[in-house]
Amino acid sequence: MSENTRRNPSRKTVSWRTRLPVIAVVVVAAAAVTAAVTGAAKPLPGMRVVPGGHWVYNSVLQAAFHLDGGTAGIDAQAAVPGDQGSQVVQGDTNGYVVGDSRISRFGKSDLTAGPAVAPPSKEVPLGLETAGGPYLVYRQAGQVVRLGDPSATMSAGGPISDAVATADGTVWLLRTSSGLLCRLDQGADRVTSCPVVLPAGHTGSLTVVGDQPHFVDTTDGTLRSVGTGGLGDAVPMGLSPSAGLRPAANDVSGRVPLLDQQTNRLYLVDPAPKPQKPVTVQLPAGQYDGPVAGGSVVALVDRSSGTLLTFDGTGKQSDAKPIPPGAGTSRLDRGEDSQVYVDGGQGTHVLVVGKDGKVTDVPVVPPPTGKPDQPAPGQPPAPPQPGTLPPAEQRGTGDAIPQPPDTNAGNKPSPPARTQDKPAKPAKPPAPPAVPASPPGAPPSVSATGGAGSATVSWGAAAENRAAVTSYRISWSGGSKTVAGGTRQASIPGLTDGTRYTFTVVAVNKAGTGPGASASATPASAASAPGLTATYKGGGASLSWTQPDLGGGQLVNYLVTGTGQAQQTVSGTTATYSGLAAGKSYTFTVRAVTKTPDGETRNGATASKSITVPAQSVTISRGADTSSSNCSDDCAFVNVSMKGFAPNTKYQIRLSSSSNNNVQTESGTTNASGSLNYNELDYDVAGETIFVQVIAPDGTIVRSKSIVWK
Repeated sequence: MSENTRRNPSRKTVSWRTRLPVIAVVVVAAAAVTAAVTGAAKPLPGMRVVPGGHWVYNSVLQAAFHLDGGTAGIDAQAAVPGDQGSQVVQGDTNGYVVGDSRISRFGKSDLTAGPAVAPPSKEVPLGLETAGGPYLVYRQAGQVVRLGDPSATMSAGGPISDAVATADGTVWLLRTSSGLLCRLDQGADRVTSCPVVLPAGHTGSLTVVGDQPHFVDTTDGTLRSVGTGGLGDAVPMGLSPSAGLRPAANDVSGRVPLLDQQTNRLYLVDPAPKPQKPVTVQLPAGQYDGPVAGGSVVALVDRSSGTLLTFDGTGKQSDAKPIPPGAGTSRLDRGEDSQVYVDGGQGTHVLVVGKDGKVTDVPVVPPPTGKPDQPAPGQPPAPPQPGTLPPAEQRGTGDAIPQPPDTNAGNKPSPPARTQDKPAKPAKPPAPPAVPASPPGAPPSVSATGGAGSATVSWGAAAENRAAVTSYRISWSGGSKTVAGGTRQASIPGLTDGTRYTFTVVAVNKAGTGPGASASATPASAASAPGLTATYKGGGASLSWTQPDLGGGQLVNYLVTGTGQAQQTVSGTTATYSGLAAGKSYTFTVRAVTKTPDGETRNGATASKSITVPAQSVTISRGADTSSSNCSDDCAFVNVSMKGFAPNTKYQIRLSSSSNNNVQTESGTTNASGSLNYNELDYDVAGETIFVQVIAPDGTIVRSKSIVWK
């Protein structure tokens, strides 16, 4: 091996392997077979192991490529069959191309593909590259797959949120349905320990701060450390509680990055017991994914504009770079080297985020191999191989080239030398035969959007290749659909909400069917209407409801409205409105807001209920006979009934007659419903017309109807 080759670790493996003696190649190949059969974990002597970094799968070239984050260059590739949109996760000795139909293994030392296995679910998993892994976390299916030797598929006991891992290979999971935080130790083949129970009704996500797992509580806006003994003390984050808060999997410069998708804000939260005020970054309008933190950099992707944004640990923006267009959905990821990468939907481009936050666009193509017939710099030319001739100028011995004998010598002078004839003009070559038509190219810009039990698939025009495209065929797990050649969009009904589908589009012409291009989407319906109850109590309305069918989405919050009242955004299932006007009717509505698995926000169906606030009324009647110092003949109590007044409020109650406006004034206090029955007034003048006036604390008077005392 040359000095130049030894000093250049990014050189493609085959460039030095071909220079080894044949016997050495045979020995290395035999060793590779032995390692594959015995499951040896260490790379073979003399074989190159690709260093830590980031692997990306180029579905167009059907190969996995390795990026060196330090140089932003491709330095290795492995031909591996896979699906469009596949991700690559790596362990110590192997890499794995993970798609929705297969998981294919390849060696990191020999870059050779191994057998493929079927995944436990078609959903896109979260990949964790950590000690004892890598792991695949299928969140909706509640499955965790440990790749490697031996592999294991573990049930988490129900749907789970994004998982996190610490440096020792411990994986922490949140069971979203039960509020349990479960621990998966390195090498375990089942989830057996769930030592932490969240407070009742609390939700949130996991993150890692300084290699210590923490729980971000989106219900009360606090941050707590997580250990086998339970949750640590609650640290206020200084933010309003919001179900839309999404933390990064790890801290950046000691702060926890949080994205609020409802307000388009990025927060950097101090996890210290006496925290500083969080850093707030207002983002431009858009639809954001992330955050992902690497080193001292935080990255976000704006799906609406197709832009990658990076920030440093103080919230200052470092860079903004457009994501190269292409079919499929780009993936924001953190590599094994802790740098941030954005893989294009087909893996043909990668955006590499440097340690300073600057972004480099790297085309995913085979690494250069150089010219094998040229020596490396500083080396003499290679000697000629046996059986080859040296250059023409080096062939002779230095003697004159022998000539044929001159038969005319001594008889007559030699004829003058014959000049070379002018070469004849070459004949015009015949026209080449017409190139026959071939099947169309792959449709470009394939995209898919989930709907209610359906999906919409769109694509661009495929290259015709000398024959018009007659049709396009869309296929997915469970069906296919054919549309006319001029069509660029198709609706796919009859799908299951919450299930991720990959749609492959191929073009057809008279020469055949071309290659396919794919995109994935998860159908999800808007939530159904909640079961709503509305009651009038104490001058206000009390609302309660049951959680509706979320249509395959995840609950974000509820929107509550009332006639002439402010809209409320709540995460629970109750709400109240106070200060309602007497005698008026109010209609209240509640609807659920959900987020689909593809990140789209949807407003659910509306439930409504109406109530009427009783009007203020005062009625009087003659009560039981009585006698007092103020009352003699025909003396009886005056029964007063009040309704629709302010609850728990003291009112003056004045008895009046046609001849005396203030016969008697007393006071009484309404109950919690704003009602009062008062029977302490008395009267005795027959033939007089009497009535009652109720006087509020603000001086407002409500008068009863009059009656004639008998």
